Amino acid sequence: MTQSFKKTERQNQAINLLSNPLARYIMLFGGSRSGKTFIAIYALCVRAAKERSRHVILRLKFNHVKTSIWMDTLPKVLRLCFPDLKVEFRYSDFYVVFPNGSEIWVGGLDDAARVEKILGKEYSTIYFNECSQIPYKSVEIALTRLAEKNNLKK
Repeated sequence: MTQSFKKTERQNQAINLLSNPLARYIMLFGGSRSGKTFIAIYALCVRAAKERSRHVILRLKFNHVKTSIWMDTLPKVLRLCFPDLKVEFRYSDFYVVFPNGSEIWVGGLDDAARVEKILGKEYSTIYFNECSQIPYKSVEIALTRLAEKNNLKK
């Protein structure tokens, strides 16, 4: 995969943290527009490209994940960091399919039917975007789905 962007030192530190097999829960912090979401989605795409797997990016409100991640950051990361990677956007169900069959889903935790659709699957990665907005009980429930069978560290 051709990579056409240069990571900053702080982004390299975040990648090292995100790729640490001993780290189970990771929180990135920094100011607004500091690139936390960009680098987290970059790391998620790397995981998806390594092995056929399923991943999900969750926010409290579906509309927020749709406008910020689905329509902006996810396509931007794929375009800038993985320009040669041919992915397929499944617009009706809000997920991306990688050439190896991996999937990255986006979802909100604000609607019971949507939650059921998301939580009816198992994942290798769950990324809680803007996690301070999500009730802890919702996080606990979602984490039960971090159970996909493959070689990726959960």
